[in-house]
Amino acid sequence: MKKIIVGIFALLLLTGCSGDSSSQTLFVADKNDRFGLININGDKQTKFIYDKYESVGEYGYIVVKDKKYGYLSYNGEEIIELGKYNKLVSISNMIVAYDKNDNVTILSSEGKKLYDDKKTEILLSGLPIIHNNKDYTVLYDTGEILVSSKNKILSANVKNDNYMAVCFEESIEIYNQKIPGKIIKVDAGGNYQLMSYSDGIGYLFYDRIYQDALACDDKGEVIFKAKIDLDDFYFDKSNNITGVKNQTTYLFDKKGTATSINSYYNSLNSYVMKNKNMIYGPHKFVNNGKEVEVNDIQLDPMASYINNKFFPVYVRNKGYMYYDFNGEMVFKTIFTSAEIFDRNKLAVVSKKENEYYLMNQSGKKVSKKYNRIIHIGEKYYAGFISSSKYEVIDTSGKKIIDDNFMDDGYVFTYNGIVYGIFNKSGTSYVYDMNELEVIFSVEGNLEFADDGYFVTENRDGYYSLTGEKIYTR
Repeated sequence: MKKIIVGIFALLLLTGCSGDSSSQTLFVADKNDRFGLININGDKQTKFIYDKYESVGEYGYIVVKDKKYGYLSYNGEEIIELGKYNKLVSISNMIVAYDKNDNVTILSSEGKKLYDDKKTEILLSGLPIIHNNKDYTVLYDTGEILVSSKNKILSANVKNDNYMAVCFEESIEIYNQKIPGKIIKVDAGGNYQLMSYSDGIGYLFYDRIYQDALACDDKGEVIFKAKIDLDDFYFDKSNNITGVKNQTTYLFDKKGTATSINSYYNSLNSYVMKNKNMIYGPHKFVNNGKEVEVNDIQLDPMASYINNKFFPVYVRNKGYMYYDFNGEMVFKTIFTSAEIFDRNKLAVVSKKENEYYLMNQSGKKVSKKYNRIIHIGEKYYAGFISSSKYEVIDTSGKKIIDDNFMDDGYVFTYNGIVYGIFNKSGTSYVYDMNELEVIFSVEGNLEFADDGYFVTENRDGYYSLTGEKIYTR
């Protein structure tokens, strides 16, 4: 369930009909920190009277004014008047309405009443479950019926808007919105929640009541069930079945046996077990079934996934060096500072204080020396030539923009275009990183909203991807 966005720290939210940009709308705040709805051209669709708002998919907005809840269409039409219900919240593109006695009514995204608990029992899990006499119904996406059954349904939830799981006492049914009509059945039941999935690999479930972890393949065949207390249960970047409880990380094998991981790991075939009692070891290195002990090194105090085969350790009375999972040194070079290799297969290292450079996995220096280096996204880095001034470099160490910048900068991809936001002398510059050209600039710090717009840090101004002013307060 989404949290209602509060105050001027609200992210820019965009809704509307796909393919018709003229119908797109967004909420913005005025000088009194009251919200109002405007369209893409900056034209007002409502008065600036609201204290909070929450988007309901691409259909409308729940709004709050003076603690009274209402509901607007995406273009500002009042569908549910303020104060008609005591409280409104969204659930899977539907609306849950509470009266003063906490009785529940389920409404569609158009505000149409679907069910209320004066006539039926309503269970609010990740998806609404309607219990009427001996019949159970699961709703999804604006009130459509996903499942109707006479068998008792314990829970139902959706993951990433595509994968839905309906849990019965003795089985689970998995639905994929990308493949209508396809049902994957799992021969295991309980009050499970779908926690994670990986295309072509499988699904992970967790029952928080009985602390049961369940893994199945993409056809629904159970891989294992394990009783373990977890906060999270997921496939990591290498499809390791991973569990987390507080600050403890577990990797599971196909039998459901959990191995506690406390340092670097790539998989159950390659990991390091840090000695909990002795800082400098001996530590256990495991690689493809072989185990060795290594002394006189200090390891990362937290479990850290790495996507390569070697990592930095601190060698007693020497400095940082890179070791592999066999417990052997990869390079003979000793560093005063060394980081793990990133997504670009580069690491930031230094041999002297304030002399950092990029190094590749062959141990070769690929950039000049800087006061410090920070990865700012995609294939770009900020190389600081002073304590506050930096130049933008790429994975080859080449300076790619003929200018220097200050403050925070970052690079991201949106709709196939790579953008960069950099600040200089109080002005933010938005770059097309493919063309290495300035798209536009504005005073103050600029941020990117995930829905495809730029907004100033204090929410005073909103701008399109091409720099056109949408709204300023």
